[in-house]
Amino acid sequence: MNKTLLKIASICLVPLFLLGSRQAFAVPHPFDFHADAKMVHHDIGPVENAYGYMNVVTDNSGNGMINVMFSNGSRLNWARFNARVKFLNAAGVVVKEEYFDHRIAAAGNDGAIERKVSKPLSVTEFDSIQVDFYLSDLPDSADKPAPSSNNLSASNSTGYPRSQ
Repeated sequence: MNKTLLKIASICLVPLFLLGSRQAFAVPHPFDFHADAKMVHHDIGPVENAYGYMNVVTDNSGNGMINVMFSNGSRLNWARFNARVKFLNAAGVVVKEEYFDHRIAAAGNDGAIERKVSKPLSVTEFDSIQVDFYLSDLPDSADKPAPSSNNLSASNSTGYPRSQ
């Protein structure tokens, strides 16, 4: 009877240990995630020809990089392009947030102006990623687009992991 009880206890302890160490909820590594969206401003809504793109790539050990690219093909000059990257656990609770921003000049004769901002990945155990792309700190200018009827505050783009 004691041997049976010992076997049952050891079988139950393994899943509890995995849940306690959060390994049961972590994404598998290597991990490759992509998301993109049109940039949105709180007051004027979506901005034509202004985009954000983000990817997270990890190696087998979970070390990785967060890359955010912004593209301004609009007439908005020196607007602040922003991305809020949230790493969520299986319950949807934010375990880490990273912010990226860059002021970008208006599109020129050669087309859109693009900028890239990168940070090393500082969290390895997460279940999903959510990204919000948005514009802020628009300069006072006649080049601002007309207000939109949409009352959007962020693009709230959630991408999907791509396995390698």
